Amino acid sequence: MSHSQRLTGGGLRLHTLGAENWKEFRIGDIFEIKKGKRLTAEDQTDGDTPYIGAIDSNNGVANRIGQAAIHEGNTISLSYNGSVGEAFYQPKPFWATDDVNVLYFKDENDASFNKYIALFICAILRKEKYRYSYGRKWVLESMRSTVIKLPATVTSKPDYMFMENYMKSLPYGDRI
Repeated sequence: MSHSQRLTGGGLRLHTLGAENWKEFRIGDIFEIKKGKRLTAEDQTDGDTPYIGAIDSNNGVANRIGQAAIHEGNTISLSYNGSVGEAFYQPKPFWATDDVNVLYFKDENDASFNKYIALFICAILRKEKYRYSYGRKWVLESMRSTVIKLPATVTSKPDYMFMENYMKSLPYGDRI
C-alpha cells in the first residue's frame, strides 16, 4: 500500500500512516539536544519571552518573562522532569527551564524543519513518556539514544515530506 491514495472529488489527498514503511531512528541522530537553564521565580522579570516549563498544557508555556530567549524558535521542547515526555513545537525564541531539553533539527537532515514535521514528531515523542514515569527521568544520554519509529524513504532515511503532507492532510491541517 502506498503512503497516500487519491480520493474522488475535490483532488484531496488522504495520507495513510503506512506503518509497514516505518524504520527505527535514534533521537540523537535527528536532533542536537540542548539543556534548558534554571531561572528562579525571584529572578524572573515581566515580559514577553515564553518561559517553557515541564508542564503538560499551554504548549509548555508556564510564564512570560523579561529575560532574553536562550533557545531558538522552530525547535521542540521535551520535558525530562515534571511532566516527563511532554513534547511541544516552539515556533518562537524562548527560555526553557532546566527540567526541559530542546531538540534542534540537525542541518545534515535532508529537509527543512517546519511546524508540520515538528508536530508529527511531537506526537511520536509523547508515546515514549510511559517509559519514564514513577520517578524515572528521561536524562540527556537516554534521550539521545532513545529509538523512535518514523516513516522512512526507500533509502531508509526519515521521510520528512510524508510527515509534513500527512499533517497537512488531517482535518483542519491547513489551519496549523
